[in-house]
Amino acid sequence: MDEFPELVQAKRADVGRNRERQRRRRLRALAWALAIPAAFLWFRLGIGDPFDVFNLPKVDPLVVMPLLFFVMLGIALFAGTIGAGRSPHVVYRPEQIETRLDDVIGIDPIKEDVVRSLNLFLAHKTFSEEMGGTPRRGLLFEGAPGTGKTHLAKAMAAEAGVPFLFVSATAFQSMYYGATARKIRSYFRKLRKVARQEGGA
Repeated sequence: MDEFPELVQAKRADVGRNRERQRRRRLRALAWALAIPAAFLWFRLGIGDPFDVFNLPKVDPLVVMPLLFFVMLGIALFAGTIGAGRSPHVVYRPEQIETRLDDVIGIDPIKEDVVRSLNLFLAHKTFSEEMGGTPRRGLLFEGAPGTGKTHLAKAMAAEAGVPFLFVSATAFQSMYYGATARKIRSYFRKLRKVARQEGGA
């Protein structure tokens, strides 16, 4: 019998390094976004004309109130249909998930295949450069309720150090025409977005 494969450490794998680069890139972008208004405020302070937030231009209430009314009316009319097409998922960070692969029992052949797939996913750059292969981009679990599909998926997310986007099938149902399809499309758009940001999902 073959030995059970060992899982690659997520932090030291290609995915972990890519995630750290993405995190540093976002921090640099945030630092630049905050540096521009800070430099403007310091410049105003340096020339002796500080920016006074309590001395803003006065606006006529007769102009603001009708505008505010129509904005609120538009929100009330379109919030239901727009909100009905949003993805109903809940995001769990890897540190919030207590389930690990060691907690998954009774499906050893499936778990072995999952570990091999996770290793290829975590070391996708090395696998592609050294072996010329393309790792799997996803796994689809199929089975009756209670067979461990969600349990195993949560363990995979925790071991890989990526977010877990949970959604129940019934949450996609909607009374609005076309909203169910929009929810499904929105869910997969969010999955792709999170996967690009975090290295996987």
